[in-house]
Amino acid sequence: MKSIAFHSKIHLQTREFHIHTGSVPEKQVVISEIFEEGQFITSHQLPFLFREIENTSSEIQYLKSIAKDLHENIIDELKMLFNIHKRIQTLKKYAAHYKLGSLFYHRNILDEAIDNYKRTIKLQSGFISAYVQLGKCYIKKDEYQKAVDIFEQGLKIKNDFPDLLNCLGVALTFDKRYDMATQVLQQAITIKPNFHEANLNLGIVLFLSTLEGEGEQGKAVVPSRVVRYIKALSSLARFKEERWKKTFDLILQQIEDGNLKEILTSLREIQYNLITHLKIDTTIESFYLKFMYSGRELVYEELESYEKKIQNLAKKRENFADYWNEMGIIHIIQCRHLFLKSVSEFDKAVELNKNYREAANNLELIKNIRKGFLILLRAILK
Repeated sequence: MKSIAFHSKIHLQTREFHIHTGSVPEKQVVISEIFEEGQFITSHQLPFLFREIENTSSEIQYLKSIAKDLHENIIDELKMLFNIHKRIQTLKKYAAHYKLGSLFYHRNILDEAIDNYKRTIKLQSGFISAYVQLGKCYIKKDEYQKAVDIFEQGLKIKNDFPDLLNCLGVALTFDKRYDMATQVLQQAITIKPNFHEANLNLGIVLFLSTLEGEGEQGKAVVPSRVVRYIKALSSLARFKEERWKKTFDLILQQIEDGNLKEILTSLREIQYNLITHLKIDTTIESFYLKFMYSGRELVYEELESYEKKIQNLAKKRENFADYWNEMGIIHIIQCRHLFLKSVSEFDKAVELNKNYREAANNLELIKNIRKGFLILLRAILK
């Protein structure tokens, strides 16, 4: 089957993005990629399924529809992000800036993520998660000293936060300050002995410190700690995705083969991926910001889409209280949508028959609580 492709160029404030979306029929996937000034930013994949791949007009049209929907959704989300970024710049609610920062971070649009995380810290200086995410932005930009500075600022506020210590240890490792990295990671493990990521990072930094001045030649003997904690991480439920499995399997095979250059490359990649991946799903953040700050009402189809996205997380999150809280918020907003629809329907009944007393009474009753519904929602989402 021939590939389907779309391309768009969009200007958002002072930025120019190129969005390329195309199908890969043999892998049964549609891929949308975002570029800025020729530099790859991020990508999103959407699988599709054909029983048999043929060049029938119906299959081509179906595939074209899938690719176009993904392409347009990516564009709409980018426009939404920059629109909200502009609208909330003077907003003094740290949670909104943190959520928006996380959405930009998730899309690898780092300057705007940094701006929002900085605003978060300015509004709520004790919010440690903002220091963690801001420092991760600088790691992604290969600005390790800035990352170290941010993590150390956070540690001045809370010096026993294991995630912050682990992040600092990785930033110091990337900056080749192995002695300091060792001390910081040991501190994280003292606070949280079963912290697998920190244990792995300590094993890696101890390994790297023994290689200084020896180059990347010869056969490597990797410490047993590294192998042990790679296997420990691979057994955790949160790392069961295929991409993680391939990563862990590859490095274990490379360690067995002993090619030092390959091992060093893969160990750095593992550290980078572990430290920079976003541990939360961004669906609810996107929904919250769009509902509160996009400047328009969400249509019912959008609400249904968010409901389905959150429901799809059920297997992973149904034992977490925030999952059910998010579902409750979605359903309340759906109720409000139907509530407003009923107002227009009662109003139409009265318009058609001004003597229809029952409809007039219903309209009067429901109008009295219309504002209350919106007040309730904004109180829940504040």
